[in-house]
Order: sequence, then C-alpha cells, then structure tokens
Amino acid sequence: MGTDQTFHVYLAPGLENADLAAVLAELGLEGQRLEDVATVVQPALLLLEPGQDAPEGLADIALAPPKDASRAAIRELLRVAMENVVLRREVKQHEEQARRQHRQFEELNRIGIALSAERDIGKLQEFILLTMRQLTNADGASLWRKTVGDDGSPQLFLASSQNTSLANTYQAFKVPVDQKSVVGYTVTVGRSQLYDDAYHPPPGKPQGGRGFDQQYGYRTKSMLTVPMRNYNNEVVGAVQLINAKRRFDTKLTIDNVPDEVVSFRPEDLEMIESIASQAAVALDNKSLLDSIQALFDGFVQASVTAIEQRDPSTAGHSGRVESLTTSLARAVSEIESGKYRDVYLSEDQLKELRYACLLHDFGKVGVREHILVKAKKLMPGQLEVIQARFEFVERSVQYKYATEKLDRMRRGVADDAATAEIDMRLAEELERLRMWIQGIVAANEPSVMPEDKASMLEALSQETYHDMAGRPHPMLDPQEFRFLSIRKGTLDPHERLEMEAHVTHSFHFLTKIPWTSVMRGIPEIAYGHHEKLDGSGYPRGLSAEQIPVQARMMTISDIYDALTAQDRPYKRAVARDVALDILHSEANDGKLDKDLLDIFVKKQIYQVTAPR
Repeated sequence: MGTDQTFHVYLAPGLENADLAAVLAELGLEGQRLEDVATVVQPALLLLEPGQDAPEGLADIALAPPKDASRAAIRELLRVAMENVVLRREVKQHEEQARRQHRQFEELNRIGIALSAERDIGKLQEFILLTMRQLTNADGASLWRKTVGDDGSPQLFLASSQNTSLANTYQAFKVPVDQKSVVGYTVTVGRSQLYDDAYHPPPGKPQGGRGFDQQYGYRTKSMLTVPMRNYNNEVVGAVQLINAKRRFDTKLTIDNVPDEVVSFRPEDLEMIESIASQAAVALDNKSLLDSIQALFDGFVQASVTAIEQRDPSTAGHSGRVESLTTSLARAVSEIESGKYRDVYLSEDQLKELRYACLLHDFGKVGVREHILVKAKKLMPGQLEVIQARFEFVERSVQYKYATEKLDRMRRGVADDAATAEIDMRLAEELERLRMWIQGIVAANEPSVMPEDKASMLEALSQETYHDMAGRPHPMLDPQEFRFLSIRKGTLDPHERLEMEAHVTHSFHFLTKIPWTSVMRGIPEIAYGHHEKLDGSGYPRGLSAEQIPVQARMMTISDIYDALTAQDRPYKRAVARDVALDILHSEANDGKLDKDLLDIFVKKQIYQVTAPR
C-alpha cells in the first residue's frame, strides 16, 4: 500500500528493533517515542514489544511485531496493520455518521409530529426557533414570513425571534424582499446562505448584523439563513440562525465571541432546511385552518344575523345564550365535587357548544314571519277590522234610534219623555259597544286572560249585527274568537306547533353541514335545547338520560334569557330574582337539571349578560 506522511507511528517505551526502524524508513515513516497518550495524533499505529500491554484506549492501533520476523514480514505486518487502522477509523466514522443520521431522523420525526400537533401559531413559531437553535447550538434565531406591503410589494415581517444572550429583542417590523438584507437575499435567490462572519460576507452577498449589533451591543458572527418552502415549493419566508456556539447554554458577550462562537456545520444544513420546510408547511396549514375558522365564524355570524333580521324582537338572544352556556360549561369543568365533578369540556368541546348555541334558533328561518313576530293574539290588521266593524255597528245603532225619533215626530207622538227614553237606550247600547271593544283590545294583549274576558268573548261570538243589505254577521268571526281566546301568550295551538317546529328545522339544517369529528355533536345539542327532563319538552319529548348535558346547560340559559330579555313585544321582562325563582320552580318540578342550575346560580353565571 502507499503510505501517507500524515500517518503517525509511535514506539512504546523500551522498544528496540533495528529491522523495524529500517522498514519504517523504507516506507517513508518515522517512529516517535510515545510520551503521553493524550498527544497521540490520528491516524496512528503504536508498536509494542512482544507481550507488552497497550496503554488504555490504544489497543485498537497497537501492533507487537515478533522479534525474529524478517524485514519482509515486518513490512507486510505494518502494511496490514495500517490498513486495519484506516479501515477501523472509516468504520468508526461511518458508525458515527449513521448514529448522527439516526438521531437526526428521530429528531426530524419528533419535530414533524410536534409541528403537526401544535395549534397555537405563536407557540409553533417559538418551537421552530428553539428546536433549530438546540440542534445547531445557535445563540439567536429569527423567523420571517412573507407578506404584501401597503404598496403591493413583497415584504418579510419578523414573526418571532429568540436570543440566549439578549432579552426582549423582538420588535415587529418588515424588510423588503430584495438583495439588501441577508433574509431578503435568501428569499430572493431561494437558496440557503452560510456565513462564517456576517461582517465579511462572501463576494456579492449582503452584509448582516451590524444594525442589530449597534442597537443591542452585540456581535453577530456566524450566520445560517435558510428559505422556508411550502408544499408547492414556494418560498414563503426564512429562518435565520446566528452565532453557533461550542455549548448551547453559553451566554455571549462582545469579548467572548471570538472564543465561543464557531461556524455552522455544513453537514447540518440539510437538516435545518428540512425543518424549515416542515415549519413552512405547518405554518401554512395553521394559516389555512385559521382562514377556514374565520370563514366559518363569518358564516355563523351571518346566519345569526339572518335569524335576527327576520325576528328583530330576539336580536342578541343567540349571542347571550352562547355567553351564558359556555360560561356555565367552563364552571362545570372546574368544579371538584358534586354530580358533575368528573365532567370536563375541552376547548374543542367548548367551541362545539358555542356554535350549537349560536345556531340553536336558525330553524326560525323556516317559520312563517307573521307567526315569528306575532306580538299580539290577533294577526296584524285584525284589530283594526274589528274596530271598524264596531264603528259601523255604532253608526247603525245611532241611525236606528234617530230613525225611531223621526218616526215618532211624523206621527206626532214625540214628547219629551219618549225622546229621553230613546236617548237613554242609545246611550246604553253605545256604552255596551265601547265596553266590548275595550274588552277586545285588552284580550288582544299576550297576558293571561281573566275569566270575565273569556265569557265576554264567548257572548260576542254569538252576538250578531246586520250589514247594509240586512244580512246578519257575528260580532267576532270564528278566527278572531279563536285568537282572542288564547289563554296565555300570543300563539294558538296550531301556531305554537309551527313555532316549536323551529327546533326540528334547526336540526335538519345543521345535519346538512359536514362537521368535523370534533364538531359532530352540534346538531344533537341544538336539537335538545327545548327538551325537559320529565319528558314534557319538545319536539321529541325526550327523558333525562336522552338529553346531552350540553343541551341541559343551554336550556337553562335559553329560559333565563327569554325571561329577562327587555326587547320582547309580547311579554314584559321579569327581574333577575324572579327569573331565577321560575327556574328553581322548574327544577323542583323535575323539568330542569337542578345540579346545573345550582352551579348557574352559585357561580353567578347570569351576571355574564347583565347590563354594564
């Protein structure tokens, strides 16, 4: 084999072999006495006396030639020994490289999993920078993301930064995508940049670090800047690492930078580029998810607006129910005793509940508008028709008694007593008509109807008047009588069924949306918000075990807001304490969840929507 002058041969103390020295000279090698194991320079071969033990740690490079070996044999032994040393060295290097690549593979796999799992974009960016710094012993790092400036030009904004030696260096600012800055140059050319000294860059490349260093009293030396590419291989930003150190936890000063800062290793470049690309995809995915979330939130808000525009009297109801219900859900998740001590709603479940609350009344878009906004028992315009009818009857009565007076006068029997008697009967009939119309106006209100009003309406439905042609008609037609006879509220049984159907409409609408796995409970939660634990609710008459706990929470919030709302034209708002008494009464009757109501009251959840 050919020999290399850099191959070192060491002679153990006491070794004397003239033939060995001659062979070494023939090979162009010179043996030197081993003084200190620490001074051995590789690649090396240590020659021993036969039977002599090699110093600790040098057995792999030791050889003890036999004393009676010929020069040719010694030459062959030395050749084979040196080849073995070289081969063992190469094997060791390959093993080390394999171990390093395996560690890198494991690290990349761990990082990939972590990048996929993290949803907070701020934490995601911090994780990216910290991981790259740990892998390269970098003192500082910054992450730049591509954006568009006010003038439409491409720019990079500093999304996140870290520095072991400096605190609070982050400042939100932007730089143009051009070749004047290192990050701008990197993004422009789309290739990684490796600087041994940022103040003395390779020819044709921009200098880096001086402005930052002047501001913070720092010295930027080694620098590694890599482009971030998304799944379309588009450059969407850059990561810049500065000042690789001998030890990660060393804090740098201007004085110790020359001793502690080293160049970034070229062999780490591929790994950092891989992480940068993973990071770009993760950030892109997070931005896409945020965009989808914003789009869906906009759709939900638009849906709520559509509901409220159809029924302005309930404006804000869905939002208030959402605030009350999610606050109750968070309170339930925090309790440590009682029936619901083991119930915990994750952030995803709270988001699911939030959307269920906001959309729980969307089915009202399927309810006819005159029922949805019906503020009185009669339909709009019906009271005016009845009032006009009574005015006609009043004029008819006045005409009848005026005619009777005229007839008496013609027959000459119109004395004062007869005229007074006619006027008295006229006044009595007009007063009765006025009492009737006042009773009708009162009966039209959504309050509970007194028994005397019900009797009056029954009598009026049997009472008749005659039109100009002499045809008889009821003072109240059947529909008017039916509406005015509603005992409570403004809806008759048929209208109430149609209004209650809004829950079913909501369910059918919500089931049309392709919910994700974490949101698939929304239709069922919204479907149950008018159910009662004793089975008296609607539309399905579910029993307690069939009603999700989220729906039970929403039921309490929905009833409380309906009772205390100030904007319902068909009823007056009740005071908070009265509303809570009504809820307790319902709970005591087995209709509402008493444990949830106790939390609602104890934690003062009702204060969430109280006027500020």
